[in-house]
Amino acid sequence: MNAPTERSVVILDLRAGAVEVDRIEGSVLVIDGAGTAADHDELYQELLGSPLVAGVICLAVGDGAARDGVRIRPAPALGPVDRAATLWVSDEHGVHWRPADHLVRGVRPSAPSNLDQLIAALSEPVVFDAVVHTVNTLPYSTASVGLALERTSLHEAERRRVQEEAISLFTDPDAGGVSAPEPPRAEFRAAIGRFIESEETEPVLVAGGPLDRARTAANRAVGDAALELNRLDHPLAALAAQRPGSAAGAAVRQAFVSADAYHREAQRQLTHVNDRLLGQQTGDLSVAERGLRGPEQGSRRQARDEVRELVETWLRRYRSIGRLLPDLNAVKIEREPQGCLAALDTLTALAPRQQLPEFDLRPTPLGAALLSVLTGVLAAIGVLPWLFTPLLALAWFGSGLLLHARQPTDRGELGIRGALLPAALCWGGPALGSWAAVAILSPPPLPLAFAPTVLAWLLLLAVVASSWWLSARRWRTEVGLAKLSDQVEQIDRLVHRVARADWRPSTRRALFADGLGQAVLGLTAIQAALADRTEDLFTPLPGKEIALAEEGEPEPPPDRDVYEEVREVVLTDLVDLTLAALRPCWAGIEAGRPVDPAEYTRTCARLLESYHEHVRRHGLLPAPPFAFNGDRAHRDTLATKLWAASRVTEALSRTAGDEMTQLCHHRHLGVVSALAAGAGLVRFASTAVRELTRESSGPGREVAWTGDSELAGSMRFVPLRQGVFE
Repeated sequence: MNAPTERSVVILDLRAGAVEVDRIEGSVLVIDGAGTAADHDELYQELLGSPLVAGVICLAVGDGAARDGVRIRPAPALGPVDRAATLWVSDEHGVHWRPADHLVRGVRPSAPSNLDQLIAALSEPVVFDAVVHTVNTLPYSTASVGLALERTSLHEAERRRVQEEAISLFTDPDAGGVSAPEPPRAEFRAAIGRFIESEETEPVLVAGGPLDRARTAANRAVGDAALELNRLDHPLAALAAQRPGSAAGAAVRQAFVSADAYHREAQRQLTHVNDRLLGQQTGDLSVAERGLRGPEQGSRRQARDEVRELVETWLRRYRSIGRLLPDLNAVKIEREPQGCLAALDTLTALAPRQQLPEFDLRPTPLGAALLSVLTGVLAAIGVLPWLFTPLLALAWFGSGLLLHARQPTDRGELGIRGALLPAALCWGGPALGSWAAVAILSPPPLPLAFAPTVLAWLLLLAVVASSWWLSARRWRTEVGLAKLSDQVEQIDRLVHRVARADWRPSTRRALFADGLGQAVLGLTAIQAALADRTEDLFTPLPGKEIALAEEGEPEPPPDRDVYEEVREVVLTDLVDLTLAALRPCWAGIEAGRPVDPAEYTRTCARLLESYHEHVRRHGLLPAPPFAFNGDRAHRDTLATKLWAASRVTEALSRTAGDEMTQLCHHRHLGVVSALAAGAGLVRFASTAVRELTRESSGPGREVAWTGDSELAGSMRFVPLRQGVFE
């Protein structure tokens, strides 16, 4: 089967006067007079002599009203040549004729005429080639044309009925109400995140800079403090020779100091970033003071590509300029550099505490005194009180002195001097005092005198063993090193987030926001221009009104339900038209100069007129010149539905002996009737018909597939008798 070709067919109408042929290429359809073609032989010679011209068909149009004999003067250059053919048409409407019948039926005049439909069919390159090949097999490469065509053109009323809703849906964000399809806003918001963001793994801190040093010092100090607190958290830690209380206090203090230094440096750097983003910075940090790497370099070309990709992709998804514009405006505002005040407020709330909590030794002074009194009483009523009670008091004093002296402070530990008073008053002194009181009272001896003494010493050992461990665990919780570590980590994440999201891409974001602003400006102008055409997108141009039937009434539209399919095709074309009208914007973004909105309006108006003329001449099935080649789904759906409701199978099944519309006057049938048995046949159809009819070709002939043509059917080429040529 024939595959569609990219080659075009150029139409030259010599009836309107002389034409230039120097730069013509492809296939050429020349509309000439049947009696004047020979006068233009030099033009045909020039066309056939050009290597740019693939083939020439001369459409020799005669005077159907002439009553004298048929005389055809074909151009000599078109004589038996492989790349040329001559088609004779003596009446633009023709007659219904079957070669085996003696009678014919008249054809009611219509617009477009059968001659116009023949020209439209020959405008398809594959049909052009098939006709040249077929007519070349006939005598003198000349023939009379018969047509059996089916056209799926939309009626003017069908197009006009859909135009208002299509343009309203495309330009008005509120059109359609609740029944309008919801645009994919969630997907749009998710996809926008990949524009103008730095890589997650990209380093943002200046290596060895003040912020990097402060961050490293804070993390190291927090790690050291955690290690020292682990050593402190042991029942016998107070007895260790390494004095863990002193090391823990100093390490914890250093952790808070380093974290605070990191916090202050982060505040300084982010304040600088905020001022720069808001344009309020009067001076700049010196090279040695810079903690964050500077903004990435951006280019207007990159901004152009990113904005273009964003607009083109999502306008095709939204299928509504009215609904996309607010979302694009929101993205533009978000992408403009806006400072980082919110991050600074968050950073302020992350400030580490300035003072360490006191090491609250347990038992408390009152608790220690009561326990000391209790053990003193027990020792006094036990065995050998004069020996064990002083020893017990001394043990209480020594334990209190050691525990108090090893208490961690922000300077290290409390020390012996600070521990003497509480150890004497609350630990050792109460035991001696209670012994003296018992001695004065002189209670009778107990039967088991050793039991109170043993109990007193066990109680002392229990207090000493649990005191440090419980106090250290309590203090470790109050220190909140895990919270401090989390604060340092949050500061680090905040700095990196601001650097990656706001600071590093700030130059690119500014260019992107500027480019998006230009696109929004252009889309707004195009939206207004399209909204003005709500009622006349498909209005016939002067002189091209709806064809009238013989009764003088407009031809009624066919009874078929294709409203939604037509609307979707028109919406697709409006998307492509908008993107075509927006093309000046891309150059404006790259140059940094916004395009005047009036230019968008003029471009849109020109494209609308081109679209109107395209639809008038070719219909909606062939895509307009500005169409995006990748979006064909809606057109294919419409074409399939239109062809399914047509009689295309019947038109494609015609043979040379069947009735067709022969494009000649009934008086001229004598020129062709005797040679009808040698007629050639060409069948052609849109590729959308391929699935509707598996086998629609006659013996030895294929169907020429024409892509998006609205015409399909069979053409009969009957040779002319020899006596009509001059």
